[in-house]
Amino acid sequence: MQRRLTLRQVEAFRAVMLRGSISGAADMLGLTQPAVSRLMRDMQDGLKLRLFEPRGTGIAPNAEANLLYEEVQRSFLGLDRIEHTAQEIKRARRGNLRIIAMAGPAHGILPRLIGRFIADHPDIFVTLHNHVAPTVLERVAMRQFDLGVSYAPTEYPGVDIEPLPQLDAVCVMPARHPLAAKQVIQAEDLHEQDLVNHGPGSHITVKLDALLRIAGATVRETAEATSAEAMCRLVGQGLGVALLDPFTMTGVNDPAIAVRRFAPRLDYPVNLIFPSGMPRSRAVEEFTAILRTEATMARLLPDLP
Repeated sequence: MQRRLTLRQVEAFRAVMLRGSISGAADMLGLTQPAVSRLMRDMQDGLKLRLFEPRGTGIAPNAEANLLYEEVQRSFLGLDRIEHTAQEIKRARRGNLRIIAMAGPAHGILPRLIGRFIADHPDIFVTLHNHVAPTVLERVAMRQFDLGVSYAPTEYPGVDIEPLPQLDAVCVMPARHPLAAKQVIQAEDLHEQDLVNHGPGSHITVKLDALLRIAGATVRETAEATSAEAMCRLVGQGLGVALLDPFTMTGVNDPAIAVRRFAPRLDYPVNLIFPSGMPRSRAVEEFTAILRTEATMARLLPDLP
């Protein structure tokens, strides 16, 4: 009856192949050289294969050994993947917070709040992804994330939607722009001004277009960007004025940019989105509490001139 291959024999074979000698394998495994030699002998007898050839005072693998080693390596890589997965499971049990958000919060306020949160909760592993609003809703509904921060309808299948305090967009311009002398920018003040705009489907773009039509104001669109952070940089380069979300502006400290209130108020609705039917972890509850507090502060944003 053919003897079955043992895991210890495979480990010894792999160690010999990696170290190139019986002595090296013995050091790697914490065994004696005779023990490794016996494992190799039993393995070759059981497989009825000759895997090594004598070379000087040592041994050298032959072609059959090299072929076998390829398969052994694949098996050990599989074990490595299992170990990595186990570590991920342990980390998730310890604490895991997965956040997905649209560009404004993801590029503006969330990194700062996550930094503060991790400082207080060093055992929590936080993931932050940035996507457009429909993707945020879809991924949270699929339970791939614990929390979404985005525009959202009042209802969407598979999620619970809770509004943050109502926020208002602000007007951003180069610091030396003539409009920077005003305390509040009116829609009619933008008449014949250069404008850095959001994409055509943006909530702010749609509402601003309506306000400009009511005010009888026309603007020159000089640039467009989907990222609020990129829009700030374009404004700082003197390309025009822009209306941006207050979340982004709370994290901007650029002397080349002036920020002013805008009238009439242009709301910037943001919602917290949770997977429905799932209990919220302590990490989710504590982080959303921080976010709500910061949103309340942004609602008063800021002590503008």
